[in-house]
Amino acid sequence: MGTAPVAFLLLYDLVILTSALWEKRGSKESVAPAVLLFFCSGMPALIYQIVWQRALFAIYGVNSESVAVVVSAFMIGLGLGSLLGGWLSERFPSRGIFIFALAEIATAAFGLCSLRFFHWAAVHTAGAPLGYVVLMSLALLVLPTMCMGATLPLLTECIVGSRRPVGYSVGILYFANTFGSAVACYLCATFLLRDFGQSGSVRIAAFTNLCVGLAALLVSRQNAMEFKPPAGGDAQDTPFFPLRTAIVLSALTAFVSLGFEIVWFRVFVLASVSRAPAFALLLATFLAGIAVGAFLAGKSTEKLPVPAASLWLGVALLTTGALSPFLLPLVAFLRWKALNYLLGCIGFFVAALLLGAVFPLLCRLGLPSRGKAGRGVSLIYVANITGSALGSLFVGFVLMNFLGMRAVAALLGVATILIGLAVLLLSRRRVGAMFTPGLKVALASIVISAAAQGLYAKFQERLNFGAEAAVAAPVAHVVENRNGTIVVLANGAVFGDAVYDGFFNVDPVNDKNMIVRAYAIGAFHPSPRRILMIGLSSGSWGQVLINHPHAESLEVVEINPGYLGLIRQYPAVSSLLDNRNVRVYVDDGRRWLLAHPDHKYDLIVQNTSFFWRDHSAALLSEDYLRIVRSHLAPGGIYYYNTTGSDDVVATGLHVFPYGLRVVNFLAVSDSPIVVDHDRWVSLLSTYKIDGRSLFESGRAGTEATMQKYRVLCESLHGDQVPDGMEDAVSMRRRIRNPLIFTDDNMGWEWR
Repeated sequence: MGTAPVAFLLLYDLVILTSALWEKRGSKESVAPAVLLFFCSGMPALIYQIVWQRALFAIYGVNSESVAVVVSAFMIGLGLGSLLGGWLSERFPSRGIFIFALAEIATAAFGLCSLRFFHWAAVHTAGAPLGYVVLMSLALLVLPTMCMGATLPLLTECIVGSRRPVGYSVGILYFANTFGSAVACYLCATFLLRDFGQSGSVRIAAFTNLCVGLAALLVSRQNAMEFKPPAGGDAQDTPFFPLRTAIVLSALTAFVSLGFEIVWFRVFVLASVSRAPAFALLLATFLAGIAVGAFLAGKSTEKLPVPAASLWLGVALLTTGALSPFLLPLVAFLRWKALNYLLGCIGFFVAALLLGAVFPLLCRLGLPSRGKAGRGVSLIYVANITGSALGSLFVGFVLMNFLGMRAVAALLGVATILIGLAVLLLSRRRVGAMFTPGLKVALASIVISAAAQGLYAKFQERLNFGAEAAVAAPVAHVVENRNGTIVVLANGAVFGDAVYDGFFNVDPVNDKNMIVRAYAIGAFHPSPRRILMIGLSSGSWGQVLINHPHAESLEVVEINPGYLGLIRQYPAVSSLLDNRNVRVYVDDGRRWLLAHPDHKYDLIVQNTSFFWRDHSAALLSEDYLRIVRSHLAPGGIYYYNTTGSDDVVATGLHVFPYGLRVVNFLAVSDSPIVVDHDRWVSLLSTYKIDGRSLFESGRAGTEATMQKYRVLCESLHGDQVPDGMEDAVSMRRRIRNPLIFTDDNMGWEWR
């Protein structure tokens, strides 16, 4: 994907950073040391966030509950750290940079051993109940995230102590730290995770933390920023808002900000067909916009009258609410016109810029201009973090499960407009004549937001299928929930998060979904009685498996419950969910296996999606294969979709001694795998689904189908062909210098 639009936005931020470092250079009011330190500090923080979340998802799963818990634990640690930093800045106002240095060094020390620590915790907690996951996530993340969260109030106190107003101090620091995080996101998306994996990226982050900590110690010892007690007695020291009002507004704004980020991420997932770098690029755009907004707002507070700052705060929120409904159809339009969907980042950047102005403006309005700032900033900051955590939980976990992207975006837009209107009303008596134009902006925002709803015609078709929307079959069903988006076309084709995910079809004669791969199990497995299937999708494979003449039970683990409602609407598979020998669990497949270590199966089947999708490596790595291996009964076989990747095949053969390729599926086992064509033909003759024989003689197409199956078996001993069978010896000889998928290198997700 072309990342030039995101790179351009980051260059704009870089120009601003350079100007901030150059300002008042050499004077006692220069903020360059603190700004540079905080910029560098922001980079490892986001690397940790991305890597640690992925590492914890491998333990606790990527189902919505685990995602919400891990993200919230990260936020809670930052909030606690902010409170601690505020207390320390008030108690030791002249030692802020020194304490900042200690926090960076402590983070580096934890970062170096973090992944080993997480893996150790996995041995003791993998598959634990949700409540235990909450406690363990907090325990794992609280120390490093507290160190990260403490840094803003500590440095704010130092800059205010160097004769700079609190609004400017917060704005410039928030800009520097957030821009550093944006740069880290871009680096992760383009090369860092691809070339260094999780462990290498964490080592780079820890080394950066260490360098920042040592540099901060040097600055502290040389008194590069001479601390002087802030002056008092100025009329500017009277806050415009009560502190509690600023705290509430900070929490509400952060709530909608994280809500927007979740909805925007869903749009980017669909536009990028579920590629892992999409999240990092969106986050880079979002943070770059937040950074510029914080800088411009902080800079303006040096000269902007306080009432005008209040007006601008309300206008920024109103404009965001009016702009946000346009962003989703913008991305759909770009994809439909076969343009780079990342061009839409410009719109997201502007919206984030407006949201980024809120925090510094609230600090200017809710705190004394030149009084002690660290404690007050920490309270507003912790409210910001709390609102972010609640927004992530409520929007991502509740709203997205009951409302579609369009409805959630509209609600968030209205909520933002209402917050902006509340700011104007709270300021009405003191802004005087400026209130009237502000109210006009509010009315215009409501009208513009409502007008945007007309742009959502064919929204799902354009977003899911892009330029192919015009030739694709009509959309029959759309299911949106917190786990993703499912689209079913009128011809029965299923798409999960814009990627092909199968058909509602079990007919071997009309084989439009390569269902032969499911029936082929009878050729190499003599008696699969107890079966586990990871991933349900259309239910077609599950229907074939449970109706295998030797099958006694089928357990299915599916992460998205939206498929269950769809299956009941298609006669070919609807009886699956009523079969008394079938049990469906809504959970993450890897987490479920870890939670049930004693379950053993004759056959484990995994017809999951493409090897390059986000989080696909968690179900394809050698680490995961060893988990699966522990669940196979003696003679058991693991049969899974490689989606045409020789690297996935090589990884399977790296873990298991025996293997067989069937088209693009791989069967692996600790026991020899023998293909028996005669046994297969005999078994197929008894195959029935819903009482109907599928291979009855005389049925049109049956003989041709059986001939294809015969050719499939014969290909095992002939020339290797992509749509045939191949044994392990041939595969090992053919595949040279493969990439062995691991949890650490994440396979092809970032490549």
